[in-house]
Amino acid sequence: MARIDKRRATGAKQDARRVTSAPRRGSTSAAIEDTMFFPRLRRHTKWMFVLLALVFGLGFVLFGVGAGGTGLGNLFQGHQSGGSSGSVKSALAETRKHPGAAAGWATLADAYRTRGDTDQAIAAQTRYTQLAPKDPDGFRTLASDYFEQARQQAALAQSSQVSTAYSGSISPAGDGPTVDGKPIFASPLANVSPTEAASAYETALQAQSTALGNAVSTYQKVAALTPDDPNVQVELGSNAVQAGNTAVAVAAFKRFLVLAPDSSDAPLIRQQLKQLEKQQTSS
Repeated sequence: MARIDKRRATGAKQDARRVTSAPRRGSTSAAIEDTMFFPRLRRHTKWMFVLLALVFGLGFVLFGVGAGGTGLGNLFQGHQSGGSSGSVKSALAETRKHPGAAAGWATLADAYRTRGDTDQAIAAQTRYTQLAPKDPDGFRTLASDYFEQARQQAALAQSSQVSTAYSGSISPAGDGPTVDGKPIFASPLANVSPTEAASAYETALQAQSTALGNAVSTYQKVAALTPDDPNVQVELGSNAVQAGNTAVAVAAFKRFLVLAPDSSDAPLIRQQLKQLEKQQTSS
């Protein structure tokens, strides 16, 4: 009788939960737009909106959000991760010297993750999986990278949404204290173009959706390499649920119940499967 390694399943579920705003089919835009409370807040609590606007404005400067350039956060990161840069340099040198060695690409991917460069980590990890296509852990790690990429894009979409909500409006900062007739608090987002903010929002939203799709398809390769492991089916189903892919989640949970019908997790899986099948029917 199959027993479930709950540590593995829990770890995968934690990976899946890294995306805080995973879209559901047909409702991605609506789900994020439901959070747009800033227009109401601006009307009823001006000074609170000033504070929030300042916080987001500083975030744009400090972290370079939506600017396409280098913010102060990037400078701090570069200063604090000098060892990481050296690791990337040496790992790159190793891959150039031995381009067909899978281990070198895994090391390079780890170095990029340490530096916080998720896109480059994905590229290096992808190369690793091409050189080691029978290693399920390589694909599991790549799926985790894609979930991290989706989380980052969700954050960018949210920031762009804030810009869209605020741009083009009369800044409440102008109603605050002044010195020589000039407001002390300037609008941090006053120069944000509504068109640019809306475009950035759509771009980030699409990138988030693509990353989630890549995460699930990558984890399907883990399941293909380990077809008789019920733990992997739980992981795949949980990841698919977070990504809004109901069809894959249903198939994975059904496979789990075939492999481990008497598992202590089976009642919970059956309950979740019933809910997912109901969603499929209603949609």
